[in-house]
Amino acid sequence: MFETQFHLISAVLIALAAIVPIYLTIKLKDNLKKLTAILSTFILIHAVYQVVGFFGLTLLADGVFEPLSVGVLIFFGINYSGIAKQRNMSIKNMVVVWSPGTLLLLMNSITIMLLLGALGIFVWLAARAKNIRSFQFQMSIFIIIWISGDMVSVLHDNGIVVFSALQSDVGSGIHVVSMVFFSVMLWLRYYYSERSSKKMVEDLDAVLR
Repeated sequence: MFETQFHLISAVLIALAAIVPIYLTIKLKDNLKKLTAILSTFILIHAVYQVVGFFGLTLLADGVFEPLSVGVLIFFGINYSGIAKQRNMSIKNMVVVWSPGTLLLLMNSITIMLLLGALGIFVWLAARAKNIRSFQFQMSIFIIIWISGDMVSVLHDNGIVVFSALQSDVGSGIHVVSMVFFSVMLWLRYYYSERSSKKMVEDLDAVLR
């Protein structure tokens, strides 16, 4: 019912969030430039996911762009943690003969597994930071909200949890909340870093301002 509207709202919110890292990518140099470029890529792919979903191309949105955006988020977390290694990675083409519904279920499950992987990285980083105000901790909260929305959607789509007609899009609504949190988080961190000349992201060698 409201799912397409939620996709549009999320696309707008994620586009607003993209302004900060894109600006920093242009402004900064060296490793910080690479880090903000990866974050910008994640945001832009997720924005495409929302736009594609808005136009009703659910299989393409949930089966390709959302898992892809999560994969970039994991790559960002690995680079942020400083444990990235140079590897040659290849993607194998797969031919799936299942029905679109089965494929969509599988891709939703893969997305959740990827999100759990990303959550593990940022929870580990947050535990090392030992500060609930840290970027790592706030990213963990963002991913938890995102996972909650996807879990609710998967449970509802499989009939495990049944919502009324007015509540059928609650998973998409939770996803919008995660995008609100993410956008507000980036803008507030950027605002306070400009105001106080402190780091926008902790535990980096230079200041993101």
